[in-house]
Amino acid sequence: MAEEQLYLEPTRAMAGARDMQAAGRRLKELRNTTGAEIAALSAKPPWGNDDVGAAFEKTYRTAEQQTLDAWEKLAAYLEGLGAAVALTVQRNMQTDAGAADRISRAGKRA
Repeated sequence: MAEEQLYLEPTRAMAGARDMQAAGRRLKELRNTTGAEIAALSAKPPWGNDDVGAAFEKTYRTAEQQTLDAWEKLAAYLEGLGAAVALTVQRNMQTDAGAADRISRAGKRA
Protein backbone atom coordinates (compact mmCIF):
# COMPACT_ATOMS: atom_id res chain seq x y z
CA MET A 1 0.00 0.00 0.00
CA ALA A 2 1.48 3.34 -1.03
CA GLU A 3 1.91 6.00 1.62
CA GLU A 4 -0.38 8.94 1.20
CA GLN A 5 0.74 12.46 2.02
CA LEU A 6 -1.26 15.50 2.84
CA TYR A 7 -0.24 18.70 1.11
CA LEU A 8 -1.55 21.76 2.88
CA GLU A 9 -2.17 24.90 0.88
CA PRO A 10 -2.39 27.31 3.83
CA THR A 11 -3.74 30.28 1.88
CA ARG A 12 -6.50 28.21 0.35
CA ALA A 13 -7.28 26.42 3.63
CA MET A 14 -7.48 29.72 5.53
CA ALA A 15 -9.78 31.16 2.86
CA GLY A 16 -12.00 28.08 3.26
CA ALA A 17 -11.98 28.53 7.04
CA ARG A 18 -13.02 32.18 6.71
CA ASP A 19 -15.75 31.24 4.23
CA MET A 20 -17.06 28.57 6.58
CA GLN A 21 -17.14 30.98 9.51
CA ALA A 22 -18.90 33.58 7.34
CA ALA A 23 -21.45 30.96 6.24
CA GLY A 24 -22.15 30.14 9.88
CA ARG A 25 -22.59 33.82 10.74
CA ARG A 26 -24.91 34.32 7.74
CA LEU A 27 -26.96 31.27 8.65
CA LYS A 28 -27.25 32.58 12.21
CA GLU A 29 -28.36 35.96 10.87
CA LEU A 30 -31.03 34.27 8.73
CA ARG A 31 -32.19 32.21 11.72
CA ASN A 32 -32.51 35.37 13.79
CA THR A 33 -34.38 37.30 11.09
CA THR A 34 -36.27 34.96 8.75
CA GLY A 35 -36.61 32.22 11.38
CA ALA A 36 -37.89 34.69 13.95
CA GLU A 37 -40.34 36.07 11.39
CA ILE A 38 -41.67 32.57 10.67
CA ALA A 39 -42.13 31.95 14.40
CA ALA A 40 -43.83 35.31 14.87
CA LEU A 41 -46.22 34.74 11.96
CA SER A 42 -47.26 31.37 13.34
CA ALA A 43 -47.56 32.55 16.95
CA LYS A 44 -51.24 33.25 16.42
CA PRO A 45 -52.16 30.02 14.61
CA PRO A 46 -53.43 31.04 11.18
CA TRP A 47 -54.92 27.57 10.68
CA GLY A 48 -57.74 28.05 13.20
CA ASN A 49 -58.73 26.61 16.54
CA ASP A 50 -61.10 23.84 15.48
CA ASP A 51 -60.15 20.16 16.02
CA VAL A 52 -58.20 20.00 12.77
CA GLY A 53 -56.42 23.28 13.53
CA ALA A 54 -55.58 22.12 17.04
CA ALA A 55 -54.15 18.83 15.76
CA PHE A 56 -52.12 20.68 13.13
CA GLU A 57 -50.92 23.17 15.78
CA LYS A 58 -49.56 20.40 17.98
CA THR A 59 -47.66 18.75 15.12
CA TYR A 60 -46.56 22.03 13.57
CA ARG A 61 -45.24 23.57 16.79
CA THR A 62 -42.96 20.59 17.43
CA ALA A 63 -41.63 20.61 13.86
CA GLU A 64 -41.19 24.38 13.91
CA GLN A 65 -39.17 24.28 17.13
CA GLN A 66 -37.02 21.40 15.90
CA THR A 67 -36.31 23.28 12.67
CA LEU A 68 -35.42 26.52 14.43
CA ASP A 69 -33.19 24.67 16.91
CA ALA A 70 -31.42 22.75 14.13
CA TRP A 71 -30.96 25.98 12.17
CA GLU A 72 -29.31 27.60 15.20
CA LYS A 73 -27.10 24.59 15.94
CA LEU A 74 -25.98 24.26 12.32
CA ALA A 75 -25.00 27.94 12.22
CA ALA A 76 -22.94 27.58 15.40
CA TYR A 77 -21.37 24.35 14.15
CA LEU A 78 -20.29 25.90 10.84
CA GLU A 79 -18.83 28.95 12.54
CA GLY A 80 -16.99 26.77 15.07
CA LEU A 81 -15.75 24.38 12.40
CA GLY A 82 -14.32 27.28 10.42
CA ALA A 83 -12.49 28.50 13.52
CA ALA A 84 -11.16 24.97 14.15
CA VAL A 85 -9.90 24.71 10.55
CA ALA A 86 -8.09 28.06 10.90
CA LEU A 87 -6.49 26.94 14.16
CA THR A 88 -5.42 23.64 12.61
CA VAL A 89 -3.79 25.42 9.68
CA GLN A 90 -1.94 27.77 12.04
CA ARG A 91 -0.71 24.89 14.20
CA ASN A 92 0.38 22.86 11.18
CA MET A 93 2.34 25.80 9.86
CA GLN A 94 3.98 26.33 13.27
CA THR A 95 4.86 22.64 13.48
CA ASP A 96 6.39 22.69 9.99
CA ALA A 97 8.38 25.82 10.78
CA GLY A 98 9.64 24.32 14.04
CA ALA A 99 10.64 21.07 12.33
CA ALA A 100 12.44 22.97 9.57
CA ASP A 101 14.33 24.98 12.19
CA ARG A 102 15.37 21.84 14.09
CA ILE A 103 16.55 20.15 10.89
CA SER A 104 18.48 23.26 9.90
CA ARG A 105 20.22 23.44 13.29
CA ALA A 106 21.01 19.71 13.23
CA GLY A 107 22.58 20.10 9.79
CA LYS A 108 24.82 22.92 11.00
CA ARG A 109 26.11 20.78 13.89
CA ALA A 110 27.03 17.86 11.65
